[in-house]
Amino acid sequence: MMKNLKVVNLADYPQYIEEVSTLVWKEWNEQNGIPLSEIIYRTKNCIRKDRAAQTWILLDGDTLVGTTSIWNNDLNGRQDLTPWIACLYIKPEYRRTKLVWKHMTDLQTTIMSAIKKLGYDKAYCITDHIGLYEKLGWEFLEMAPLKGKTTRVYEFSI
Repeated sequence: MMKNLKVVNLADYPQYIEEVSTLVWKEWNEQNGIPLSEIIYRTKNCIRKDRAAQTWILLDGDTLVGTTSIWNNDLNGRQDLTPWIACLYIKPEYRRTKLVWKHMTDLQTTIMSAIKKLGYDKAYCITDHIGLYEKLGWEFLEMAPLKGKTTRVYEFSI
């Protein structure tokens, strides 16, 4: 396990679309009644290289370890901010290991390089996690309303 990790654009590995979609659906959408087919549709429309939306995956050989995406927006109340890192997910069995932390950093570096190539010098994300994004170099920007609650908004300078 975790011998041959690599970060790749999902556009180059479309055979993982359904598996990525299932991870995203189970983590953020299943409990809200959104059908898996809708997430598969969204994922199929996030496989670009020349603009957002893009999806990137972390593979261990042929095994999907994690994913994240570049979206134009992930927070309706902040249409002025773009692009956004969304759906950062690492499978539970790969979390809390030094090697995956290194590769999560590699995943972020790859994503930020892709964002830079798109002409941006900042990226944004929303999360309820405290401490994780700070360790990756993100700066807390503000608390924002989201679905009747609040969420943390972060900014990353590339």
